[in-house]
Amino acid sequence: MEIGLPKYLQRENQEVESEPWLLSYSDMTTLLLAFFVLFFAISQLDQTKFEMIMEYFSKTETMPLHQLEKKFKQFIEDHQLQDSMEAELTPNGLLVHFQDKILFDSGKAELKPEAYPVLDALAQLLRQPEVQQRKIEVEGHTDTVPISKNADYPSNWELSAARATRVIRYLISQEIAPDRFVAVGYADTRLRVPESDGRRGLPVNRRVSLLIK
Repeated sequence: MEIGLPKYLQRENQEVESEPWLLSYSDMTTLLLAFFVLFFAISQLDQTKFEMIMEYFSKTETMPLHQLEKKFKQFIEDHQLQDSMEAELTPNGLLVHFQDKILFDSGKAELKPEAYPVLDALAQLLRQPEVQQRKIEVEGHTDTVPISKNADYPSNWELSAARATRVIRYLISQEIAPDRFVAVGYADTRLRVPESDGRRGLPVNRRVSLLIK
């Protein structure tokens, strides 16, 4: 005596046989579910880790940020800028710091003569084909010491913004596409080292930073 399938399973088999598109629809639904699970998992990663993962799955002409970090560290070593320049990976991109002493005089936003060779070499690096698609946020930062009364700028806000803009203007003059840049002046709101009444004007806080995304 043969035992047949229950009637409800027989009906399901008949539906699948009569409508084969259900199998493709089921496969597509499963694939979409897997895609969204993967997408959610990737969304928890920072940009640098995401790019490192994508290296294994695709070929791209844009240099990954962890490789670009090595380029900048070599740049710092080649130009003996260890005391005035630093590069570090962050979740938002590659952050490159220039101490203000290499670029500007105190309270000023005009580039010093010794800044030009450094920025020329920087422009050469940023023009490379594997880097030229990267967006760049140029940030001006100051310490907590207020601007003097006879200074060119009324406050550290204007000074920090003017310095960021001045660096961008020079890099644009060196054939870097203008649409790659954003200028931001943070004044003393993003100190690298906290300052207090008895400890102000720290050189490490006076800087121009490039956030390369």
